[in-house]
Amino acid sequence: MLANIWNTLLFHPFLNILTVSYNILWDNLGLAVIFIAILVRVILIPSVRSQTEMTRKMASLKPELEKLQKKYANNQQMLAQEQMKLYKKVGYNPLGCLSSFLPQILMLYAIIQVINVVTNNNFEGLYTFVREWVFNGAKDIVINTQFLNMDLAKNFTIVSKELGYFNFSSISLFLLAVLVGATQYLSTKFMQHLQGQTVVKRKGSNEQSTPEELQSQMMNSMNVLFPFMTFFITLTTPAVLGLYWLAQSVMLIVQYFFIDKKKSLEALALLTKFNKK
Repeated sequence: MLANIWNTLLFHPFLNILTVSYNILWDNLGLAVIFIAILVRVILIPSVRSQTEMTRKMASLKPELEKLQKKYANNQQMLAQEQMKLYKKVGYNPLGCLSSFLPQILMLYAIIQVINVVTNNNFEGLYTFVREWVFNGAKDIVINTQFLNMDLAKNFTIVSKELGYFNFSSISLFLLAVLVGATQYLSTKFMQHLQGQTVVKRKGSNEQSTPEELQSQMMNSMNVLFPFMTFFITLTTPAVLGLYWLAQSVMLIVQYFFIDKKKSLEALALLTKFNKK
């Protein structure tokens, strides 16, 4: 039952949208994936907007939270109660970040699933009218996976073994992985500046961290680890996934310009200044 719900709501729609996009965009899988990345970012605008607002609300509470920590340093129960009152006062939900991340995770998993079946020329789940329109009803379907001298169905690990590390295709796939990691890092740093997040040092074992500090510590760790993870994952998975991640990171920055142009320009200026140091 859950599989049917998943297929109906996410997997099959994205599979069919990608297939139609592939057909419209001159049988170019790379362009179709970039289009899907743009589409997903448009769908996630409300979620990203909510996440940004929650982060800003939490940042605005920092002075009052520090006062509460000092006032109730020896009474953790009262501290927790007063913190919850403060959150309620400004409409902050400590679990809000999870609810905003969930749609992104679900869509990413659906896209990965779609990419996996498409690169293996498995189009089970296509709507009948899409199959008739795009492939004239054919059952055995083979799509073009070439894009900018890369076979999007392959990865750096496979190609470098087949053709050598210094083959142009191998170099292209390696550079794609580097770009994925770099843009992932830049987009997360950009968001960190935009949302007013600051680096929070870890406290001692006897000191209790506030939810804001815990969230900041978690985000700082992810900002470092995730770019490395995406780099290594891109090296070992079909290049089409790396292309999707690359387009997603670029579109995320563009998306923030649409949400708040003024703050985005300030964040861009801060990031440029930070990188020059």
